[in-house]
Amino acid sequence: MAYSCTDFADDVLNDLLIRSWIQSAQFGPEDMQAQCGAVLAAIGDADRALHLAADAKQFHAELLDAVETLTAIGEEHGPVALAHLVYLQMAILKGTLVELTREEAASLSFVRDLPSGGRWWKHVDVTEAFGS
Repeated sequence: MAYSCTDFADDVLNDLLIRSWIQSAQFGPEDMQAQCGAVLAAIGDADRALHLAADAKQFHAELLDAVETLTAIGEEHGPVALAHLVYLQMAILKGTLVELTREEAASLSFVRDLPSGGRWWKHVDVTEAFGS
């Protein structure tokens, strides 16, 4: 028996449903346009997630190339700065921001000196200290 275009579409839909990348409530069983829209949206979301993961990996690689060990960061800039680097990497991974006070941002200023420092610093929101 030949594998048909319908078989292919069904297999793709079923795989994305199993992975919870789409939900059956997004489309009716005979609504091919809605099915296509759900699949394309899932592909777009996965593509964005892959790019963000690659960015977070690059950030980590640049960081380690610059300082060699995470322990060295803690020794030179303190454990709070080290914790903020982890928060920054998660912000890069999620495509969000990490909020830092001016003092906290100053302790991470070395991030700007990384090869892609300006790109990473876009994930930092410098705020006024609480109660200031």
